[in-house]
Amino acid sequence: MTILCYGEIDLDIYVKLNRLPTMERSAWCSEDFENIGGAAANSAMWLANWGMPTRLAGHDLGDDRPGDVVRQLLAEQSTLDTRFIARHAGYRTPRCQCLVTPDGERSFITHWPEDVRMTAPSAAMFDGVQLLNLDMSGPTPMRLRAAEMAVERRIPVLINDVYQPEHPLLPLIDVLVISAEVARNRHAENNPLDLAAELMSAGDCHVIVTAAGADIHIVSREGERSKVTPPLVSPVDTTGAGDIFKSGLLYGLLGDLPLWEAVKWGAAAGSLMCQFAGTTETLAPLRDVKALQSSIN
Repeated sequence: MTILCYGEIDLDIYVKLNRLPTMERSAWCSEDFENIGGAAANSAMWLANWGMPTRLAGHDLGDDRPGDVVRQLLAEQSTLDTRFIARHAGYRTPRCQCLVTPDGERSFITHWPEDVRMTAPSAAMFDGVQLLNLDMSGPTPMRLRAAEMAVERRIPVLINDVYQPEHPLLPLIDVLVISAEVARNRHAENNPLDLAAELMSAGDCHVIVTAAGADIHIVSREGERSKVTPPLVSPVDTTGAGDIFKSGLLYGLLGDLPLWEAVKWGAAAGSLMCQFAGTTETLAPLRDVKALQSSIN
């Protein structure tokens, strides 16, 4: 029953601003705190909070205060397996400052990304795993190897943010989540749904297109199209909304729900998260996700 979340793990510094700073004009901070961050860790924390057996690996931690904070917060989740997160003396734990403005939008300052270390996927890491959740927040080679090992073991792979039909990960994916906004920025000549269809065909995978609170479109590997309308919310912080969408989606898929029903769980989880400051500072209970999910037509 275990879900393996492999990829980015760091310590986020949430900073609430009245606006983004500009040259010679400062911004005002009204709130700040630290919480678990990184795409893989965000998804894993929410899944574990719902009682799902979850394994987290990827980025390593340092033998420093930020690393201690991350380890302590991870240890609070009893169903979260962190055995494969390495710790190094003299290494700086990855950190990210999340600058959040009143509209809930965010900008990031990533600390020393060129120094990030990762633990390579291993056979033991896949013991008992039924789903692999990958992120693309970093170099491809380790993630490619993780996907290859999953396919060798007939473990379905879910990943986000692959936008190139020739990407080496695409043939290994079962479910791909992309952002309509990112798709437009990277492929201005293509409609996001046309790109989704191209990616589906190239990878023989389901493709889900999210759109920042607007309709979520699904292009199945059989070529069928459907959509889910997420609930309307007033966002406080959209940092990690895509990661928590994936948590809900994974929960639904592990429950053998049809893809469009699993997408409803993703929409509910992501929408709930946007109503809290910090991606993992507040972890919504499963009953709240279920209540919001049941309101989605």
